[in-house]
Amino acid sequence: MKKCSYCGRDNTDEAANCHECGTEFERPAEPPPPEPAPEPARPEYEFAALSAAGRQQDWVTLVTCGTLVAADLVVMRLRAAGIETFLPDERLMQVIGWNLNTYGYVRVQVSPKDYDEARALLAAPKVEDES
Repeated sequence: MKKCSYCGRDNTDEAANCHECGTEFERPAEPPPPEPAPEPARPEYEFAALSAAGRQQDWVTLVTCGTLVAADLVVMRLRAAGIETFLPDERLMQVIGWNLNTYGYVRVQVSPKDYDEARALLAAPKVEDES
């Protein structure tokens, strides 16, 4: 039985308001909705496969990026590690970068001798600066 805090009348447990004075009873708190399950972590980069014939070329594609800015970030990381890079799509994306659907990606290329080192560098987890 619920007792009204205003008039003191006893009411049934199912009552939303007091039958005597109409005072609204506090409703039980609703449980919070369950949190959605976290999505599985995707790798930061999807690396292009390097074939045996690719190892004979001057430049091979390491990764493709959706924007020129994302490609520049990859290039900066690689150049900081002493790995020479090349963006064959750089000028094209500077001209039509406003329309991503026209071309859709920017290739980041490295020398075949640096491919494995560059892939390992980008696949390694990032170290967060704690300062």
